[in-house]
Amino acid sequence: MKAVLLRPPFYALFGVTTPKMKTYPLNLLYLATYARDIGGHDIAVLDGENISVPGLEPPEGVTDPEIIMNRGIPRMIRLLEDPDHALWSEIERKLVAENPDLVGITCNSGNMDTAALLTKRLKGLGLTVVLGGSHPTVLPEQSLRYTSADMVAIGEGELTLVRLLNTLSRGKSLADIPSLAWRNERDIVVNPRGKLIDAIDSLPIPDRSFVRRSEYFGEVMMTGRGCPFNCGYCASRNIWGRSVRLRSAGSIIHELEMLATQSEKMPDPLPGRWVVKIVDDTFSVNRKRTISLLEEIISTGLNRMEFTGGVRADTLDENVVQKMHEANFRRVTLGVESGSPKILKMIRKGETNEDVTRALKLLREAGIRSHAFFMIGFPDETSEDIEMSKRLILEAQPDYVEINMVTPYPGTDLFQRLISEDPMDIRQWYRWFHQGLATHSDRLGYDLDLAYNDFLSFARDYNASHV
Repeated sequence: MKAVLLRPPFYALFGVTTPKMKTYPLNLLYLATYARDIGGHDIAVLDGENISVPGLEPPEGVTDPEIIMNRGIPRMIRLLEDPDHALWSEIERKLVAENPDLVGITCNSGNMDTAALLTKRLKGLGLTVVLGGSHPTVLPEQSLRYTSADMVAIGEGELTLVRLLNTLSRGKSLADIPSLAWRNERDIVVNPRGKLIDAIDSLPIPDRSFVRRSEYFGEVMMTGRGCPFNCGYCASRNIWGRSVRLRSAGSIIHELEMLATQSEKMPDPLPGRWVVKIVDDTFSVNRKRTISLLEEIISTGLNRMEFTGGVRADTLDENVVQKMHEANFRRVTLGVESGSPKILKMIRKGETNEDVTRALKLLREAGIRSHAFFMIGFPDETSEDIEMSKRLILEAQPDYVEINMVTPYPGTDLFQRLISEDPMDIRQWYRWFHQGLATHSDRLGYDLDLAYNDFLSFARDYNASHV
């Protein structure tokens, strides 16, 4: 069968369009490669973030994605309210040109309105549509009722996608496919969830030729799935689970050697062709494995590539950081979230301000730049909690600070605590993103939009002084 896997546009709706601001959809490349190589199906990938139509350009002279997002909110809403806009017509045209039997759309909460708009157009053409991703995984029935999609793939998608394509090609019943929700006339059936893939080394290395590399900055790589921590704001475990499944060093080195060879053959100047972004929930979750992998990167000379990725402050020590430096990690991100011990305890972060300060000092001494994420808008948060975050920034001295608004995603503790509505009754899911449009100001003791803008101003002044 022929399937097209689509990442719907979201950031492009605001004007975040240049290659420097984008990474390719690795999740879809994993699915596409698996369905082609293991399932034997004909697969294409379409990235809605790269659909070019007039009027999607960022504001002239503005290059900071945070500012572009903030200024682009009204345009994003206008696009979603205009189902006949040229953007949607062009996406439809590109999809139809592939002549698919099935269209798969990956969704988080923030692009559910985009998914609904596109699905309605595709169903009008008689196409079969399956949704996947974090939001449909947690709310499969709601996702089917919110859109006109036919099915939802729940959780990790490789096995479900191949079984679905095989079943559709043979005209068999959908009732026997684990991790699938589907329409049975007027009813919605949610099949029992299947097992995760234990041996993730068995997954084919994702084929980057499904996309045009020149449209993105750098390479993207995953070295493990799952996170053992239980942060109250994180929805990742709904997809990958809390059991960590790590790839072997040999598998990772093989993929890096492939990327290095491809980079050497690529014409200049290809944006960031020697930069590899590791997108694990936390790259440094297993200290012994992390050091072993870093030593392999060093000994094989793959440290001629530049690395970046997310780490937890409490997993870093002098040895790990030194090996990261030798392996050519130039920048890492840390989810600090808050400088308030009360808030950290409430969200089960499992780290302290001392962990953060110590980790940032180690990184600074090793010459590795740090990018620290903070959030604002937690339940029971006060102005003093926010001031504690500011003080931690000034004391710990990260190289760059990014401020995000707390987003209570379905499937998290924060959603249960902050959102009183039944998910079936919620509209305007586009509010569920980190850069603005508060979902729960009325449940806090302050105006979240005003406090967020104040914290943003603080961060911009801080970052300007640390260039």
